[in-house]
Amino acid sequence: MSANDSQKNPERVAAGLRGTLNNDSVSDEAKDRAADRLRELGDDFENKTSRASAGTGDQHKNQVLGGYKATLHNDKVGEEAKAHARQVLEENNTFISALDHVPERAYIVTCKS
Repeated sequence: MSANDSQKNPERVAAGLRGTLNNDSVSDEAKDRAADRLRELGDDFENKTSRASAGTGDQHKNQVLGGYKATLHNDKVGEEAKAHARQVLEENNTFISALDHVPERAYIVTCKS
């Protein structure tokens, strides 16, 4: 262990090593070194997931669907991409408001009586 390693957060080091193991563009040799280093850190870090990846599958799915919904409201996105976004949202039974079908942004003004 180098002197610089003592200043590093071991959880972040472990997260980086786990990232190395899951990266398809990393060589097998680098993956082997990362796995060895994780074992050196101990069981505490070997099987943990980072906070960023600790979300549930539902949470990820909701974020993806939210991105498709945002696509419908983005003026810089073409109609073909918006049609694809609508299709994905409909296939996932996601509520699409009437405004989502308007090609240009529409604003609703409510009047108080």
